[in-house]
Amino acid sequence: MKPPLGGEKNLKLIVKLERPDTSEDSASDRLPLHASKTTILDVEIRTVTLPVAAGRNLAVLVEAAVRNYVLQLRGIDNTAEFIQRQEKHMRQ
Repeated sequence: MKPPLGGEKNLKLIVKLERPDTSEDSASDRLPLHASKTTILDVEIRTVTLPVAAGRNLAVLVEAAVRNYVLQLRGIDNTAEFIQRQEKHMRQ
């Protein structure tokens, strides 16, 4: 028996897709260092904003955002680790 349409679902992550600002004054981060949250019905839900442009593979971008979220739930901050590795290599 199939569950009824519109049954209960858990919302854990919101992925916002937006066109990147092309102005030089834009400070849009491609690697967000802080978590943003959206409140829906008094429940805070983590929100990730992805800059997308024509020709980008949306499935890959969203999958990477979800994977990053799952890693953060496990206590792994791969963005901070990436920045540390990059700084280390730049100093060498």
